Amino acid sequence: MATAQNFRPAFRGFNREDVVRYIEYLNAKHTGAINQLKSENQTLSDELRALRANPAKDEALEARCAQLQEENQKLSHQCESLTAELEKLGAELAQTQKVTPLVEEELEAYRRAEKAERAARERARQIYCQASGALADATTQVDEAAEQFKLLSNRITVQMADLQATVDRSKDALTGAAATLYAVCPTDSDSQ
Repeated sequence: MATAQNFRPAFRGFNREDVVRYIEYLNAKHTGAINQLKSENQTLSDELRALRANPAKDEALEARCAQLQEENQKLSHQCESLTAELEKLGAELAQTQKVTPLVEEELEAYRRAEKAERAARERARQIYCQASGALADATTQVDEAAEQFKLLSNRITVQMADLQATVDRSKDALTGAAATLYAVCPTDSDSQ
């Protein structure tokens, strides 16, 4: 980014052309950033529409998603039980005013529970990321298969048109040959 020090001095301020060029530069940079963000937004919207329109049917992906969901549920239950234990320990700690060895043990259990809860949340986040990645891979595979199908369909259409043209030419040739043969065919009056 240019600063005021880059402007050439002029009477009562800076050189007007330098200031105008700088403003144009900032405007172009801003417009480019807006266009890039609009493009990214459109791309993401298109991908989302495609995902909603064509859900993945891959059994392996569905099985993996189900497995990840089960694991996520287990971790959620662990998280809930640890949270309950954490609340219980917090309540017990609040009731006790003196710091006793028992309270110290409970405080340590609270810390372990909090650490386990953080670990469970991190694991759930990792599972979510894995599932999202698997879904993105499946979407890419479906898109590639659709593109290959489209190319193959176009190729078949061209070949069918060529075959139809060949059949039409053959039909015309046979009609012409039949007409020629009919024209040269001897009649009963010619044989006498």
